[in-house]
Amino acid sequence: MKGLQTTSDKIRALARAGYLRTEISKLLDIRYQHVRKVLVDAGITDGLQRPVEMERSCDTIEVKPAERESTPPTVLLDAGFQPLGEWRLVDGKIELDSKAPSRPGVYAFILENVVVYVGVTQNGLQTRMDQYRLGNMGQRTNARVNGLIRKALEEGQRVTAMIAIPPAFEWNGLPVDGAAGLEVGLIEMIQPLWNMRGVTSSGF
Repeated sequence: MKGLQTTSDKIRALARAGYLRTEISKLLDIRYQHVRKVLVDAGITDGLQRPVEMERSCDTIEVKPAERESTPPTVLLDAGFQPLGEWRLVDGKIELDSKAPSRPGVYAFILENVVVYVGVTQNGLQTRMDQYRLGNMGQRTNARVNGLIRKALEEGQRVTAMIAIPPAFEWNGLPVDGAAGLEVGLIEMIQPLWNMRGVTSSGF
């Protein structure tokens, strides 16, 4: 389809041609959430949650890589995440101003209203937050994220934490870890700046 100038125009055109929103996000190299918002705002519900039974258009749409958009914490809050607390700089060390629960779960760090890190822990959220607080140099991820939080705080930026404790469930009688699946799905959808897995352009 020639003459489509904006990403929103391309999203709507692909949806009307029968593409699912997951396919559109991959074709245009943009976030799934962006595709969903454009289609919902346009009143286009086909293909949002079920396959579209129709022939796809043979027209072509020129696609150019788009800059990835930031994800606000409201996306996680609306899905059931809970605020945990705020990271603070105390005597040169980072500390979380609240105590995390000891249960396993998924967590996210928010930098100035943007989700920048998503992780999962089986050892308990409290233990994981303590590991980031200490930033043991022998544990690369802990030390790296500790450094990112510290740098942001030193620059006067706000870093907060959110958590979710999704239930485990079964698939055909087999156990499924809901927390692990949620973490993988969020990293793929959001591509947080501080996560190394699934991100190729952040430099971290």
